[in-house]
Amino acid sequence: MSEKHILTSPLLTEQGTVYANILSDITNAIFISGDRLVTTKLAQRYNTSINPIREALKQLQGEGFVHVAANSGARVAKFEASTTRNVFEILQLLDPYLMEWFVEEHSREQREDLFRILRKMEDIELVDQYAHVLYRHLDTEFHWLMYKDHYNKNAVELWRRNRLILHVMHGSLKLSARRIEQSISEHRALLDLLEKRDLAGTLAMLKAHITNSGRYWSRYQIR
Repeated sequence: MSEKHILTSPLLTEQGTVYANILSDITNAIFISGDRLVTTKLAQRYNTSINPIREALKQLQGEGFVHVAANSGARVAKFEASTTRNVFEILQLLDPYLMEWFVEEHSREQREDLFRILRKMEDIELVDQYAHVLYRHLDTEFHWLMYKDHYNKNAVELWRRNRLILHVMHGSLKLSARRIEQSISEHRALLDLLEKRDLAGTLAMLKAHITNSGRYWSRYQIR
């Protein structure tokens, strides 16, 4: 992926910081699982000194995105295959909880924003790795818009962190055309049900969406 294709995830709540810059590069597959994160090179990349880099790496290590070993320095974390299963099981619990509030409380303007994001997803031509990363960012933005204003900020933060883990794990992988088509259809169905404020239907569709996504990544993820 070329430098001009760097995206900023809507999940990065500390935009503009060294921490956010490093995590953005990880979620955009600039750095992938196992890559070394050399402090001097990172300081040059982000035009900063060594200390902010070290502090950011320490924070990322605490969150599980970076692994630091005594003899090999910092590297992008390598997640176990079971992590995919665990993350999707957590999301299967959190998404319906957060969505239930949104179904009842969302505005027409928020729904229009969701339609706007969906149209962008539909317009993507999957011609290179950047397009696949862009699709995942838009997919995340779609769900983030629905959940970010929920009153339970602890639940929102837990959802955010697990969604970021998926970005890190899948950053260098491509979605199949069939999964893209299925995913867009599921998003469209969610919007139709939201417009009707059909709580039971929305939650059932959301569960199917998460289950299908988890099944796809569990099957095709390469380590």
